[in-house]
Amino acid sequence: MNSKKILYALIAIVTVAYPFIVYFSLDKFGPSLLSLALFIILLARVILRGEFQRPEQYAQLILVGGLCVIAAWFNSEELLRYYPVMMNLAFAGFFALSLTTETSLVERFAQMFMKEIPDEGRQYMRNLSMVWAVILIVNAAIAFYTACCLSLQAWTFYNGFLAYIFLGGFMALEYGYRQIHIKRHEEK
Repeated sequence: MNSKKILYALIAIVTVAYPFIVYFSLDKFGPSLLSLALFIILLARVILRGEFQRPEQYAQLILVGGLCVIAAWFNSEELLRYYPVMMNLAFAGFFALSLTTETSLVERFAQMFMKEIPDEGRQYMRNLSMVWAVILIVNAAIAFYTACCLSLQAWTFYNGFLAYIFLGGFMALEYGYRQIHIKRHEEK
């Protein structure tokens, strides 16, 4: 395994475990250091992927990175909690913006695994991109509520566990529905 893949894996693990890292290390390192570390991880992800020409990467850096810098500047635990909100909004934006292009984001993902995508598949993927945008906005709203109104423990539990169950559950339901949808179209 090369060092770039190891770094990708490490960045993914830190990103997923972020709420637990905040919960267990906030007292040791403080909000400023955690916010700056998060910004560096976000920046490293964009640099490693080499996605400098993609405007959505800059939008994510500005939205999420800006929050990290402001949280560090004010040494604010409260602002640090809004990271999941911004990430959900950024990804919802990626899905929504892809609907203004010829190829939706879900279709771009599918093209990595499929050579030919039928026309009805393209429409399904376009609709799924729209649904993902809505799901991520709902998740952002819940994350916002946990950040502004609940304890650090409740915030950690939702954003570090329940949000993944929510998104994973949606993925499982969509996968099951997609299999039925594919069978239905194959029978026609």
